[in-house]
Amino acid sequence: MIADYADKLNTYEEFKDYADMVQQFIKKQKEENLPEGRYDLKNGIFALVQKYTTKSLDGAQMESHKKYCDLQYIVEGTEKIYWASLRKLTVEDDRTPEADIIFYKSGPEQGYTLLEAGMFGFYVPEDGHMPCIAVIEPQPATKIVFKIPVKG
Repeated sequence: MIADYADKLNTYEEFKDYADMVQQFIKKQKEENLPEGRYDLKNGIFALVQKYTTKSLDGAQMESHKKYCDLQYIVEGTEKIYWASLRKLTVEDDRTPEADIIFYKSGPEQGYTLLEAGMFGFYVPEDGHMPCIAVIEPQPATKIVFKIPVKG
């Protein structure tokens, strides 16, 4: 798991292959206020523009993905994204391979990241994550989730 400001994407070796593309799409979203939906980029990467209200931790579930890493960029709003190693979690609902998502029984979150507008969180398949959690009270938020294919 990595969390930082999006203007620093180019400083990470892990993101060198797609940092410019991600930053260009973020700029386009800011300029055009793109509607919710899926946007196919290149090299198997796609972006999901999401507008929602953050939610309470009650009833929320950890999730992970096998085929894609998530780069979750906050356009507007603030949210907590909880994190836990898959080693600490128990599968509750495995929807692979039809959908690239696995849900886990509630369990020991190992921490969270507070993301505000302009920041991103990056989650690899070994990272359980629970996004969209309200900081104090639910509030409107806009996010772009970049789905980046796992190499190899």
